[in-house]
Amino acid sequence: MPEPTAAQLKDEGNESFKKHDYIGAIIKYTEAIALDDKNAVLYANRAACHHALNKYLDAVDDAHMATEIDPGYAKAWSRLAASRDALADWRESAHAWQKALDALPNTNLSPVERQQKEQYSANLKAANARLNGPPIVPLSMNEKLGKFPWQIATDMLPELRRAGPAKVSSSAWVIALAYEEFSKGVESMKGMKIIPQSEKPGTFVHRGNLEASSDCSMSLLYFGVYTAQGLTDLSNGFMRDDRVFHINQPNWIEMYNQQVYFEVTARKAWDSEGLETENGWDDVRPALAVTVRAWLMRAAFEGGLRDQPQAGVQYYRRALDLVEWGRTIWKDVPKSSRGAIFEHSFLIGIRSMYLKMFMNAYTDDPGLDSKFPLEQLKEEAEYLVKESEIAVQTRGDEPVDPGFISSFIVYPNGLAHAMIGFYHVQMARYATNPVEKMFSYVKGAGEYTHASSKYPEDDELCAWYLNCTMDCMRNAGVPIENFLMIATGLRDSVPKMQKIWAVSELAMGGRDQKIQANLDRADELMRRVADKTLTLEDPVPL
Repeated sequence: MPEPTAAQLKDEGNESFKKHDYIGAIIKYTEAIALDDKNAVLYANRAACHHALNKYLDAVDDAHMATEIDPGYAKAWSRLAASRDALADWRESAHAWQKALDALPNTNLSPVERQQKEQYSANLKAANARLNGPPIVPLSMNEKLGKFPWQIATDMLPELRRAGPAKVSSSAWVIALAYEEFSKGVESMKGMKIIPQSEKPGTFVHRGNLEASSDCSMSLLYFGVYTAQGLTDLSNGFMRDDRVFHINQPNWIEMYNQQVYFEVTARKAWDSEGLETENGWDDVRPALAVTVRAWLMRAAFEGGLRDQPQAGVQYYRRALDLVEWGRTIWKDVPKSSRGAIFEHSFLIGIRSMYLKMFMNAYTDDPGLDSKFPLEQLKEEAEYLVKESEIAVQTRGDEPVDPGFISSFIVYPNGLAHAMIGFYHVQMARYATNPVEKMFSYVKGAGEYTHASSKYPEDDELCAWYLNCTMDCMRNAGVPIENFLMIATGLRDSVPKMQKIWAVSELAMGGRDQKIQANLDRADELMRRVADKTLTLEDPVPL
């Protein structure tokens, strides 16, 4: 039986696409591309599949390849533009929509082409409107509000070190050591200098965190042995505790972009398989590290600074996929060769950030038909629980600082339980059966209680997840006695939390007012129990 041709495989892919079997279609288009890799239609069709699966970065890659092969292919440009839209990349989106319009005939348009022109024009207008909208104001914190958590925690470290093991369980270790690495990264950014070269107009010398040799690449001169620490320190600090992220000067973003460009260019960021055999691990290790860490920070900027969590999910997912892939194919390669990004703790750190961003993306697109399904959120959270438990069992005897275990094992476990709690709360909201609704809230309360127990008493998340527990209990109508028991724990934890976390993003979002509302409700219930209008066995009234 003869092997199928590229055209036959394309037709089979088209049939799968019509049936919404996008993975099956991708397989067929990929097989066709292996036979005919200069066919723009195959790449454009595969891009449409990736887009349908909400894998927008993959869609961008394929659509871009289609436009490279055939710059006059309007549908390829439109698919590139649509994927850029999904990533909220309005500048590139507008450019691609314009290219799609330019690729259409100027006269004698067919009915389909007229419809395409109307659609592309409307989408171009929308992209330009978003592009020219109000500028995004980077998140910053007002020093007049008081000391930030990392400042207070840093001041606490000498006392904690003197106390030894008795004071190991404190969020001060986590946020202070996160700040230590994050601030080192910022200092590296500040040390970056760009110097125009008079003898070569249009080229620049980048002077960064360097030590000895010279390497010239892409019109940039690097002096010294390169020590790519800026991006490493920033991302390490962020992964230890993402609450450490803050912008404290107006040109922070500009400095960051210069740092990343410098590191990506100097280390030739990894973009293909097999480089370990071509160049050796000494080249591949930093190339992989820069690539993954740049994706992590890009995800943080998209989801945080730009408030586009759907884009942040894409970059975290790409980093997660690369690290999981590397851990599989290079499982026998020692850490000294493949690098820290393939360590289990690093993988857990990425999965934690991905999970939070996924929840934020769901919150922006809620409902049972969300592009970010609740069931997937729950599955990812359950997987993180298992991974963090495995990490406890398999961790070696390598010495680490007191905050490391919390940042990369204990806190992720708590986060995962909180995400499962969030899942149950959402399912309760969509339940039509009162009994199912009640049990979902009860399950949510259990998960939030478990999450709270994973954080030190002086971490705001210990108190916050107890507050979430009380919200669930109130909606479930649990006995007043159980509600008051959690209220006692919450009341005890608040002063400890305030010592470090009085000023935080969560606090600025109404944390203390929401906690106080539940504590006030508990006080009211205690009064009603005391005057015998309610008993401890009665359900908490809504």
